[in-house]
Amino acid sequence: MSTRKIQKIEDYTNRASENKNIKINATAKTVIAVLMIILSIAGGYYVYFNIDNILGSPFTNHSIGQNASVITIDSGIRYQFKTYKNNIIFCNQDGIKAVSKKGSDEWSIPMTLLDPFIYINNKYILIAGREGREANIITSYSDIASITTEDPIITAKINARGYLAVVTEEKGYQGKVTVYNPEGKELYKWHSVKNRILDVDISEDGKRMAVCVMDTSKGKVSGGLMFFYLNEEAPYAATVIPDTLIADIKFYKDNSLVAIGDNQTMFFSPEGIQKWSMDYIERELQAFNTDSNEIIVLAQSERSGGGILNNRTIVEVLNRKGEKVGTYKLDGEIGHLDVQKDVIVFNHKRNIHAITAKGVEIKKVSSGKDIKDLILFDNKRQVLVVSTNQLRVMDL
Repeated sequence: MSTRKIQKIEDYTNRASENKNIKINATAKTVIAVLMIILSIAGGYYVYFNIDNILGSPFTNHSIGQNASVITIDSGIRYQFKTYKNNIIFCNQDGIKAVSKKGSDEWSIPMTLLDPFIYINNKYILIAGREGREANIITSYSDIASITTEDPIITAKINARGYLAVVTEEKGYQGKVTVYNPEGKELYKWHSVKNRILDVDISEDGKRMAVCVMDTSKGKVSGGLMFFYLNEEAPYAATVIPDTLIADIKFYKDNSLVAIGDNQTMFFSPEGIQKWSMDYIERELQAFNTDSNEIIVLAQSERSGGGILNNRTIVEVLNRKGEKVGTYKLDGEIGHLDVQKDVIVFNHKRNIHAITAKGVEIKKVSSGKDIKDLILFDNKRQVLVVSTNQLRVMDL
């Protein structure tokens, strides 16, 4: 039974008890009898709809006010959480399952995974295990492709159309990238002879690949970036970024690409030509997010005189031209950061902040618990707050 219905009954009985001057006549007795029947029915509905909780269901669901629901989880089980099609995804070494925002099971796929990780793009879910030899492409509740590799998996990424790139170890090389179509058919393979592969991405049309590596050819650590057509063996463009370690790359729909480095963010044309860069002058990168197709979000710690980090964070929002479109400042470091289109959420200790791409605060609220992760739902109106022993779905 919903909280709203229970509240109506409580309001009605409270109003009746406050009128102390009314004698309990036959009509009043009838009203009380009716109320007792309603309350009995309400209690029956409560037991019916919460029988799993009473009998020890793994999920406990209830509302907090009118803007949150809670799912209690086993703190002894190590999960990764994502949001997908209005559901919550649980992933661990035993497989993957989806539950509703109220905690009811929607679907599940059992697997045996070593150090699993999960990546979601559009309708496709990639689930694989680091140092394992299996990667799976899932959509909704169906496992549409299962890929077995000969060597341990280092990392992997899937694009919005289901094309998959898997980076594996390879004897005699620094790594290997293999590209598969959504059905799991191998399309392309490339070996890195000298440099360790850090990240990879596939263009949305499935025709291009970008790979970033750790380049040490000049006696110091630099970032190497290569662009490939999947019908050609050699890269069509390549560049070395001195003294910059590239941590993440992402293709956009027009085949342009953003690269996030430890000391600068760079943007490249589809031809692999660098169009702009932004140095983190007097700052240190705390967190970043490139999930949106329109904005790039960087959270950086400021440095005071002498290059010492102070206790202040700048959240900067860039468009794809490298222009700053929004800024938000706060005292202290942020914990977790997520973005959906033009909405940004992050936390400072137990406080959750939601802002627009222009840096305007939408909402600030305390979670009341330590926050392990924050994940926005696709609707941009709700956020999944992960704590040690519970998940909380909160309205923005």
